[in-house]
Amino acid sequence: MKVFSRVIICLGVILTGGLQVGAQVTNSLYFMHGVPQSSRINPAHQPECGFYFGIPSISPVRVEVSSSSLAYGDVIYPHPTEDSLITPLHPMGDKQAFLDQMKPLNYVVSDIGTSLFSVGFRTGIGFFSLDLTTRLDGNIYFPGDLARLAFEGAGDGETYTLDGLASDLAGFDEISLGWSGAIGQNWQIGVRGKLLFGVGNLTTTKSQLSVATSEEVWNIRSDMLFNASLPFAEVVYDQEGMVEDIIIDEELLNLNPFEIARYAFNKRNLGAGIDLGINFRPGDRWLLSASLLDLGFISWKDDVHQVSYVTEYDFTSVEVNPFEFSDDNTIGTYLDSTLTALIDTLAGTLEFTPGEVYSSRLNSKLYLGASWYVTPKINFGLLSRTDFLKSTIVEQVTASANFTTGRFLNFTLSYSYINSYFKNLGVGISLNAGPMNLYLISDNALSDLFWPEEAKSSNLWFGMNLVFGFREKEDRPLVY
Repeated sequence: MKVFSRVIICLGVILTGGLQVGAQVTNSLYFMHGVPQSSRINPAHQPECGFYFGIPSISPVRVEVSSSSLAYGDVIYPHPTEDSLITPLHPMGDKQAFLDQMKPLNYVVSDIGTSLFSVGFRTGIGFFSLDLTTRLDGNIYFPGDLARLAFEGAGDGETYTLDGLASDLAGFDEISLGWSGAIGQNWQIGVRGKLLFGVGNLTTTKSQLSVATSEEVWNIRSDMLFNASLPFAEVVYDQEGMVEDIIIDEELLNLNPFEIARYAFNKRNLGAGIDLGINFRPGDRWLLSASLLDLGFISWKDDVHQVSYVTEYDFTSVEVNPFEFSDDNTIGTYLDSTLTALIDTLAGTLEFTPGEVYSSRLNSKLYLGASWYVTPKINFGLLSRTDFLKSTIVEQVTASANFTTGRFLNFTLSYSYINSYFKNLGVGISLNAGPMNLYLISDNALSDLFWPEEAKSSNLWFGMNLVFGFREKEDRPLVY
């Protein structure tokens, strides 16, 4: 487990490089055409300005945490009799309520990224955008039986199936070039090509794990396989081919900017991706749209390793004779050393071997949207979003009311169904003061304010742009 934690820490150091980072695009942004970065969620959208420049590390700053099963109040809640907070592990905690939230397979999803450079401009043949983004896609999957084993203990004759326990982490930098243009009066299309530079990766390719318990013996079986690309770490093997040590680049840990830059654009871990978007206006009051994002892959070649965890181990018991202990050799010391030996035995089967070139795909997303315009400045939108993760497909739905005064103000109120939770109330606002554009968007801001204990996901997107060449309504084409 130390290996995994080191990988995560180093990926974070390289990708952030001292900058603030955030997470995936909020659904409420989809209908906020007054925000230049709305083209990130649909490449066919065109900003209402002729030129914009995103202020580095400030546009955007965004954060999201999303869980398929657990809300904040399932993990931390008030003590029933005292003025304090407890978790389900507390003697007064409600363990059964926690277990009732578990599904056969649960997940926590993150799509972290921030723009280091963002610019867009209008020409006679359409609108172009150029972005440099650093990203960390992270998915963690865990079976419900894992929580049941931890909370209920091991019953006699029980078998706990822990298949599906997995993590998929990919850190990479993305250089993208986008274009959007009109076809006639009713159609608009957009495309964004991406060149990807892999920083590091840890991908689970096989996950079989079970624990069978009885009064006499626990049988632990595992057959797990991971692929890893760790350019920032030297894996040292012994003469038998077993991993002896993992040495992290000290300059990287010391936040040396030149060392971070060297790992950030690794030509040996190259990939490519594409985003597609389309808008269609069947009449003056309707705008139909669709976009497909993150169709792509990364080929991992640099410092590739294969990590296997294969074991079949029978844990019988721990026999304790209290008459054998003295002041210097207590029962606690004995149990601690026994538990440590057990963990070392199980961890000893975690084997690193030199690996071969492999590929990992991005987490693709499909958006389908419809807007109905009451007036040119007021519309209502409905958005379907589908995330294609490695082990599951996730569906979200967002309804929104969108208002604009023109150049000065864009405002959105949204309602979303996310992670089987219906009370996601969001808000978005975009203001223009001279050339300065400021925006603040969240799918959950109001619900997190009123019902924080029920939150399964939370996101916030804040950004600043310099914008020029705003076009009045009558100067825009029918599709915009």
